[in-house]
Amino acid sequence: MSMLRSRVAKRLIAVGAGAALAVVGLAQPVAGAAPAQASGKCPINALKNAKNKPVEITYWQGGFQRANEEVLGRLVDQFNSSQNDVHVTVVNQTTYADTINKFRAGLSSGDLPDLVNIEDTGLQQMIDTKAILPAQACIDAEKYDLSDNLKRVVDYYSVKGKLYPMPFNVSNPVFYFNKKAFQTAGLDPNNPPKTLDEVKTAAQKLKDAGVASQAGFGMKLDPWYLEQWSALGGKTYVNNGNGRRSRATATTFDNATGREIFTFLNDMVKSGLARTNPADGPQAFDNLLGIGNGNFGMTIDTSAALGTIQQVLSSGQYPNVELGVAPMPGPKGKGGVLVGGAANYIVSKSSPEKQAAAWQFAKFLNDPESQAEWAVGTGYVPIRQSSSNMPQVQQRWAEIPGFKVAYDQLVGGVTNTATAGPVIGDYQGVRDVVLDAEQQMFNGKSPSAALKQAKQDANAKVQEYNSRISG
Repeated sequence: MSMLRSRVAKRLIAVGAGAALAVVGLAQPVAGAAPAQASGKCPINALKNAKNKPVEITYWQGGFQRANEEVLGRLVDQFNSSQNDVHVTVVNQTTYADTINKFRAGLSSGDLPDLVNIEDTGLQQMIDTKAILPAQACIDAEKYDLSDNLKRVVDYYSVKGKLYPMPFNVSNPVFYFNKKAFQTAGLDPNNPPKTLDEVKTAAQKLKDAGVASQAGFGMKLDPWYLEQWSALGGKTYVNNGNGRRSRATATTFDNATGREIFTFLNDMVKSGLARTNPADGPQAFDNLLGIGNGNFGMTIDTSAALGTIQQVLSSGQYPNVELGVAPMPGPKGKGGVLVGGAANYIVSKSSPEKQAAAWQFAKFLNDPESQAEWAVGTGYVPIRQSSSNMPQVQQRWAEIPGFKVAYDQLVGGVTNTATAGPVIGDYQGVRDVVLDAEQQMFNGKSPSAALKQAKQDANAKVQEYNSRISG
């Protein structure tokens, strides 16, 4: 186990696998935020009229390291060498939390990039900074065609029909399981669980068969379960159209689906069918490591971890493991998984020519060819439909079908208010109180009481943030 932990933990952390699950500090609104560009228009002609070329821009990326950073580096080199108008310098901020925190600090200090990669949960806070030029302004000015982009992704980063960042790196949660353990337990590896009840049944069979030494299911302690499973059940997370018709003022997750989710989590842990581990820190990947060392037969985690975990667990050093990847099981309902990952925001405090240059680079990262190379090299989802048909992507999916699961979940999921995803100013504050409620439940509080407490505390976080913004 020590060898597996050392190799996988280092590589998983390095690859930035927490794209859909990372816990990011987005709790505080920004005082004295910088004003947006007065006209609100995208200065697309400023680059053509720039006196000094190439126009130098800085891109803050939110934590890509090792494999992901290498692929991004190749894309940046391709862009820089393909033209003479723009030169991009990438600055690695280590984590998404570091990126948003440094960006907020830069609103006062003036230390800001021209383009910044911010995690999916940061949408409302980035809007509230009033320091970004919405991508929609450039799309409208250039008549840029978004029809080839996955609609679910565009919808996630849009509020009231306006796209704020340019989408780039997208992931979502998938079901990881050991096919050999399933076979030993009498489970069909070609028909993995699709519902929460089926997960519970499978966990019991894995435990009874003795092929999972600790528990049938490795469960990461993460408030993200409530978010994702609410969306799968077709239920919103906050009011006012999930915060998209108008600013969210209260949560909506204290409902029948929410109670089903909390009851499932509680039953799994209390019965010993699931063993928990933290969502961050040195034990953050114990649920994935447990697949390799035989502690667990299955788990749920981000698709962004697939490249690394597939390589390690399928290396031949672990003959008792054949990794399976399937869609995320969850409550019944007309919904789908939420979009995870991050997107690129153009900073409005930059000069017009730098804003125009940032737009050119953001478009390049969204190009079909760039998205194909990015997906093949990292395991992220190609967000262009045309990218999915490119030979390199088709070959990757043919060699390792698990790489196609996250893509299929996005294109196959229902498009509605619930799956568009919640827009919350103090998203991290809400996550913190939901996690606290889960832990109180595991310590004895009933699922219904824990969910009610989560709702009350989360509403207080939402309202506190809103009062500071309006004040």
